[in-house]
Amino acid sequence: MSDLTQSLIWLPKTDEEKERVWKVLMASLLVIAAFSMRDFRWNVVWDAWPLLLKGLGLSWALALLSVTLGSLVAVPLAVARVYGPRGISHAAVALIEIVRATPELMVVFWVFFMYPILIGGNLSAWTAAVVALTLIAAAYLAEVVRGGLYSVSREQTEAGRATGLSAFQTFHYIVLPQALRNMLPAFIAQFVMLFKTTSLVYVIGVIEFFRTIILVNNAEFAPYALYVTMAVGYFVCCYAISWLVRRIDPKYQLTE
Repeated sequence: MSDLTQSLIWLPKTDEEKERVWKVLMASLLVIAAFSMRDFRWNVVWDAWPLLLKGLGLSWALALLSVTLGSLVAVPLAVARVYGPRGISHAAVALIEIVRATPELMVVFWVFFMYPILIGGNLSAWTAAVVALTLIAAAYLAEVVRGGLYSVSREQTEAGRATGLSAFQTFHYIVLPQALRNMLPAFIAQFVMLFKTTSLVYVIGVIEFFRTIILVNNAEFAPYALYVTMAVGYFVCCYAISWLVRRIDPKYQLTE
């Protein structure tokens, strides 16, 4: 038996063996990474953990509030784009495409600095952050909703109308439930994106997770430990969102 054949015998063949090898490899990499970072100033992270958790909680609050409000705006926007008359449809398209084509940071700037000029009065950093993130979420989620609406075949709409349902009843009882089901993976992906986008609102003074890391680093100068903590924090939160969806409905494997 040749050396190549003998080496191939030890390659994992079943899914269980592949998963075991993958876990061993990842554990080894984690051990190596932990050993290489042992001299980082982790005491700074430990001493500042109440502030870091508060900032992370604020990031979660921003993401959840913005995606909730954005969803409420996205559904009528998508419906207006798909089913609305020409003028309303074009207005919905213009709003969606303007926001989607603009860098998220510029949307934050526009809301925070243009509101006092156009409307008058002051706008708090928190309110501006929520409004800007809601606009971003609404624009992207409207396209997710539109894709979900198009995923329902026309035959089902015609069947609903043939049974005597009105156009609204057909949309409410037949089209919308299936569309929501089909767009769930894309919706979760947009939620993950929006959670990471919350880091941009630090530029207007909102002390969320990203800005908290910067403030602590400016005071203590421990960039390696703090930025590794920030990366791990965002990774754990985004992965938790995907994991939760897979637990609720294993059909939706977001890694496919």
